[in-house]
Amino acid sequence: MHTKTQRITGIAIMAAIIIVLQVFATAFNAVTPWTVPVAIVLPPIVIGAAMYGRRAGALLGLCFGAVVLGSGIFGIAPTSAMMWSVSPVIMTVGTLGRGLAVGFVAGALYKLLSKKNAYLGVISAAIAVPLVNTGIFSIVFFLFLEVLVDEGAGRTLLQYASTFIIATNFLIELIFNIILAPAIFRIIGIVKKTKA
Repeated sequence: MHTKTQRITGIAIMAAIIIVLQVFATAFNAVTPWTVPVAIVLPPIVIGAAMYGRRAGALLGLCFGAVVLGSGIFGIAPTSAMMWSVSPVIMTVGTLGRGLAVGFVAGALYKLLSKKNAYLGVISAAIAVPLVNTGIFSIVFFLFLEVLVDEGAGRTLLQYASTFIIATNFLIELIFNIILAPAIFRIIGIVKKTKA
C-alpha cells in the first residue's frame, strides 16, 4: 500500500509540474507572439514516464495536451485558438491524442531500451518525444492550413513560414531534450535509489 501511495503521489507531483510549466510556456507565448512556441514540458514527461511507466506517461502527456487545448478554447494561444475555431473536434482529438502519444512513447521506449542500458533508454525517449510531439502537431496543423488558406499566392508563403516555424520548434525541443538527458538520467537514478 505504501508504494502505491508513493506512486500516486509521484505521478500527481509530475502532473502538477507539467501543468505549471505548460501554463507558463503558454503565457510566455501569448505575450511574445513572434517567438517560436516550445514545449518545455517534454523532459518532465520523460522523467515521469521512465519512473512510473507507459500509462503514467500517457496520463502526464494528457495533462500537457489538456493545457494546450484549454489555451485554444480560451483564446490564449493564437494558433490553438485558430485551430479550435475551425474544428473543435479535430483540435481536441489531435491535441489530447498528441499528449497521450508523447507520454506513452516515452514510457515504452524507456522500458524497452533501459533493460540493456538505462542511459540509452533515457536518451532514446528524450529524442523520440519531440519527434512525436512535432510530427502529430504538423499533421494536425497542416490539416487546418488546408481549410484556412484559399488557393493563391499567399498559400506558398504561409506553408513555408509554417514549415520553418515547426522545424525551428522541433530543433529547439530536440536540442533542449538532448542537453537535459544527463540530468533526466540522474533524476531517475536518484528517485529509483530512494524507492529501493
